[in-house]
Amino acid sequence: MALAATAGFVPDRPDLGHRAEGLDLADPAFFADSLDPSVPRLLPPAAYRALAFAELEDNAVWTRSWLAIGLGAEIPAADDLLPFTAGHHGVHVQRADDGGLVGRFNKAQHGGCRTVPLQCRTGTKTRCSFTACGYSRDGSALPAGLEGPTPAMHQYLGLRPERLLPVAARVWGPMVRINLDPEAAPPEVPPDGLMALSGETRRAEYATNWKLAAQALAEGERFAQAPESLHLTGRLATGEAATVALHFPNLVLIEARDETCAVMLQPTAPGQTLLRIGLLGPEGKATSGLEASWSAWLAEIATRMAPAVAAQAALARPDADETLPANAAGLWLQRSIAARVQARPATADTQPLYATAQGRGC
Repeated sequence: MALAATAGFVPDRPDLGHRAEGLDLADPAFFADSLDPSVPRLLPPAAYRALAFAELEDNAVWTRSWLAIGLGAEIPAADDLLPFTAGHHGVHVQRADDGGLVGRFNKAQHGGCRTVPLQCRTGTKTRCSFTACGYSRDGSALPAGLEGPTPAMHQYLGLRPERLLPVAARVWGPMVRINLDPEAAPPEVPPDGLMALSGETRRAEYATNWKLAAQALAEGERFAQAPESLHLTGRLATGEAATVALHFPNLVLIEARDETCAVMLQPTAPGQTLLRIGLLGPEGKATSGLEASWSAWLAEIATRMAPAVAAQAALARPDADETLPANAAGLWLQRSIAARVQARPATADTQPLYATAQGRGC
């Protein structure tokens, strides 16, 4: 069945393939040289700078995986709303009256614009008055008013939120995870006994691709693996022992000093990544001195991210070296992405989510 493009909308065309820089980005050969454990190295530079590869990841990763988007403590009351742009798809999770979570696609997937503006076709999330747009940056969690949803939530909810395309949303320990496939199998079991030490997340943005960010944050020696996660041991910049867990695709948990720093990665451009950062700890842990903890963890993250920023700068050059090394987390992540690219359903799939030529389900 042919897919008809929405009027005024310039769509992705996965049926035409994903090509950039003279390469077929979905071909197993594109990944092959970077998956050898004896010589672990990064993917070719196009994987970190080409919009076509970001489109491929949207189709293979961000729409088909359990994504960490925030803390349950950010939306404590009924009708509170937490937005998240998954790839090119604007979605949100809202607290239900019974305390559960309801996930939905936003009312507006491209800002209500009659056509998608040129600046929104670059893969860079723009600052826009239509904050629910699938091309724009997310705001913080929105608290409900005394009488329920506020006017600011309209761009997410519309007039009939029950008619919006559903998103699977789950409590995952103290965190919230979503999957754009409402019939997805449940995610892996979360770590035991963790609670949010603060009801807020803080944000930091770095000039690097999300894959490089994940590799840098999850630096360590591999000691265990599960289908959707990799577990490592390492040390903080201070020399203190730490354990690290990378949960595919966008969650890194760094545990040290009786605390866990939860870092949720969100691409805001092919070469730009926003980190949503939360502080977790064992149940019953005192929450005094949190500002010192925040300062220490933000400094640790900045130290870990420095190599990723340098690698992105190197890969952005026309003469980029294709032999930059990958660590254990990077190799595992690349293998996971390659497997999902090859496992994608045929592009003739006309489910609303994957019929991207119809306007990404909006």
